[in-house]
Amino acid sequence: MTTSSRQSVYYKIAVLLIAVASCVRVVVCFVHNPMDYVWSDMARHWSNGVHFPGGGYFGAGDPIGYQVYILILHKVTFDQKFLIALASALLSILMPWTFYRAARNFGLPKTPSLWVWALIAATPSLLAIYHYIMMETLLLFLEGLALWMTARYLRRGGRLAFLVMVVTWTLASLTKPTVVPVACICVLWGWWKQSTPLKDLAIGAVLAFVMLLPQAVRTKAELGFAAPFGNPWLTKIMLRDGAQVTHLDFYAHRIKELGRDSPASDYDEEFSSPSCYVRPLSPLSSWTMRRAQTPSRESVIIDAEHGERDWRAAYELFNHDPDEWMAQWRENVVLFFFAPSWPESAVNDWEGRLDYDTRWVWAPLILVVLVGNIRQFIGRRFDLIPIAVTAITLSMVLQNVVLFEGRYRKPIEPLLWLNLVWIVSAKKLGAGGKDGEQLPARIPAQEAAV
Repeated sequence: MTTSSRQSVYYKIAVLLIAVASCVRVVVCFVHNPMDYVWSDMARHWSNGVHFPGGGYFGAGDPIGYQVYILILHKVTFDQKFLIALASALLSILMPWTFYRAARNFGLPKTPSLWVWALIAATPSLLAIYHYIMMETLLLFLEGLALWMTARYLRRGGRLAFLVMVVTWTLASLTKPTVVPVACICVLWGWWKQSTPLKDLAIGAVLAFVMLLPQAVRTKAELGFAAPFGNPWLTKIMLRDGAQVTHLDFYAHRIKELGRDSPASDYDEEFSSPSCYVRPLSPLSSWTMRRAQTPSRESVIIDAEHGERDWRAAYELFNHDPDEWMAQWRENVVLFFFAPSWPESAVNDWEGRLDYDTRWVWAPLILVVLVGNIRQFIGRRFDLIPIAVTAITLSMVLQNVVLFEGRYRKPIEPLLWLNLVWIVSAKKLGAGGKDGEQLPARIPAQEAAV
């Protein structure tokens, strides 16, 4: 088989896989309507959006991006299940396409870029989440869009392209701050490669500040301290206290400058992570976290009148010695590589079961991608995709700030597929070799539009 005919076969297979996976994505959102799963976190996200900009403690504690999206969805659809399923299906099929557009604008040939689209579209973990009301559904789309806008700025340059890149990454970070490391790397890379003028940097900084300001003001008013990406303290405390259940007593404060009570209300609730109830290595091992083996409970009392003081004091109370810190980190590493994603894997349907069974792909894929990236770095080839993926992957592996859950891995899952295709394409083109053709840093505008 000649090279051209082999490429044609790869192209046709990728297109077929994209078509089938996209149809499945649409069907799943209508068969399993998101409004049929409004419980637990999904109920909180829906309530936060419907009551935005209110929502009490949770409205202020969660990132603002998904709340605005749910508010718009609520107003536009009038809560009609068909329209909500349609919106979810559109997000589901558009998300993989944004990574395809990013791949093309970064310079990958069309067939490898189609394989990026196909692999992401067909991944159960990135499919099943779309019949739930979860932040990741919007986050994944915005992440792909922001990556596309980054590649577009690197290819075209210009103030408008830079500002669009800044805005899209800020939107993604406001939806869930997990992507902040990638956002920072992409913006810094664009600034370095394009020698972004100081005036453009200043305008971009002002735009980002303006976008962060509403949630900062809101959290200051309702929680007693500014937190533009949402309240980070509860998840940090849930890791450190080592308990299955963390009970929170939250007392609202008075806004002295206005002479009235905060719009937040007192809150009394219990929280627990799905990681406390899974066996991530099953059926190979019955290993669980230590806190999963014995029922345990810790309580935290927070008075918003004191700002962050009570949160910080509670955190320090549970801040254990280095041995305990290392033990918690080792548990987090196992969860990062093998934990199933909640809520989709907890529901007894075919895509949830498939999501659960295919979680084993992530550990070897991460290893292959990291080894491939390191080989490129050793060969003195430094490209944005390998650098960004390596950075966010290592940041998740090394972090010991929050108790890791399987769904926290989702932002890097499409990036891993993109990075894998990048490595394979670079190898085929002989990137970094003496006689090899390197992946292009830029591609003509008319080709990028294909």
